[in-house]
Amino acid sequence: MDRLNGSGWAGLYAVVALCVLTFVPLGLGALGRGRRLVRWWPVAAVPAVIALLLSRGPLAGLLCVPYLLATLVVPVVLRRDRLAAFAAACLPVAAAGLVAERAGYALLGFPPGVLGLTAAHFHVAGFGALLLLSLTRARVPRLFAPAGVAVVGLGFLIGERPGDMVELVGAGLLTAGLWLAIAPRSKWLLALSLVTMTLAVLYAAGQVFHIPHLNLTWMVLTHGVLNAAAVLTALVVAWVRREQPWSEHRWAHRVDDFEAASAALLTWEMHRRAGAWVERDTPPAEVGLRMLSRLGFGRFRVPEPCEVTEVVREPDLTVMHYVASEGHTFEGDERFTVVQRADGTVWFEVAVRSRPVLLIARIAGPVVPVVQRLFIARCAAALRHRSEGKPGSEGKPGSEGKPRSKEEPRTTATARAMAAGAGPEARDAGRRAYPDPAGSPAPPAAGTRS
Repeated sequence: MDRLNGSGWAGLYAVVALCVLTFVPLGLGALGRGRRLVRWWPVAAVPAVIALLLSRGPLAGLLCVPYLLATLVVPVVLRRDRLAAFAAACLPVAAAGLVAERAGYALLGFPPGVLGLTAAHFHVAGFGALLLLSLTRARVPRLFAPAGVAVVGLGFLIGERPGDMVELVGAGLLTAGLWLAIAPRSKWLLALSLVTMTLAVLYAAGQVFHIPHLNLTWMVLTHGVLNAAAVLTALVVAWVRREQPWSEHRWAHRVDDFEAASAALLTWEMHRRAGAWVERDTPPAEVGLRMLSRLGFGRFRVPEPCEVTEVVREPDLTVMHYVASEGHTFEGDERFTVVQRADGTVWFEVAVRSRPVLLIARIAGPVVPVVQRLFIARCAAALRHRSEGKPGSEGKPGSEGKPRSKEEPRTTATARAMAAGAGPEARDAGRRAYPDPAGSPAPPAAGTRS
């Protein structure tokens, strides 16, 4: 086997880093499995990527150990599908090669170059490509690709000329399996695979016969990089097209002044201060109001149309509930509550039930709850800022426990009676997602989420 030069090692590490960070979250997401593992995956993957930036040694190898342990969990998560489980079983092999290569340890006598290539091969061809085949649900072609991956791995272990011949057979099986599975489903993937897998077969044949082929560095920079990019793209497409799950989150933040916070909520001032664009002439919230806010910067603002389905205004409770309208980034609803508790403290509580609709939200995926949490924190900060700026609110000891309004309260029943113009679907969505405040459980602790 020829050797990698500097460019080859850079390309190899880039491919491995891409696989370590993205393949498992995207693959499990596309299958709808292992949501908790996906959520914690960066904890194991990021140290391994950092290790790729360090020189070989004990520290770099140690940083890859959490990744190795995490890959052992994936086959357990996917054990019900035999092909997906076989694909997942390739991950610990890849991770073990990565740990040994980064530590500078010759695992089973193999030099770092072979171990690095093992990590890349079993990530891309072993896990990524085979997982995509499991998503296609094809029957006959599914047998060739896993056999090819296993035979190539066997060729690595045998080594020398007999091992090269075994690798050639494995490359042929893997190539045939991928082409048969891809051909009826994606022309552009087939065209790319015809190029990259032909290079792989030529390289494997070149180790046995005297025929022209690319050297190892150019194989990494062409076959390796293009295959990794193709598998990543296909995983992203499969992940985006999956059935989007509903998510529910609740947050609570303490604020200062009940009346100021309630006014900011119902007049949309809270949204404006938190970074949402709302027209100045938008009326205060009332049942049946259709409002439009925009999130983003400059020309890159995303419209978020909503319809208000419930408004409650009582001496110690203010509620606004709206549902997403057509054209919104998400499907679902949000319920904002400002409540003054018996001990006089004032809390801002938010309950969100949503699932992505637009492509940008589907791609964002696991980032969405983080963005939602940050936006709600900005809303709470906006309410606190509003309270601080309210004239006469400073220096009034004991004012927290006093009644905040003498105006006639708008009860939940009255607000819902006004919702006749909002349509039955909007009203039903509000009833299903959240019960009446009188029958609701105790509010969550500050900063918590369900």
